[in-house]
Amino acid sequence: MQILVDADVFPGVIVDILYRTVEHVRVPLILISNKHIKIPQSLYISTITVSAGFDVADNRIVAMVQPGDLVITADIP
Repeated sequence: MQILVDADVFPGVIVDILYRTVEHVRVPLILISNKHIKIPQSLYISTITVSAGFDVADNRIVAMVQPGDLVITADIP
């Protein structure tokens, strides 16, 4: 299992909760965004920066997701 987040417009307070949670449960968290995101040093937290454009981050998430993953986004139905 991994957690994939469309981080382009994700609320910072929720990201902080996710950071603490993934460290506790040891589940990979991947933040996908079209801009650089500063993250804490962690074995479980990483980022992927995609080019700017309509649905670029969403399309990367769709390409990466596997059964059992958790996806957090506001715009994939």
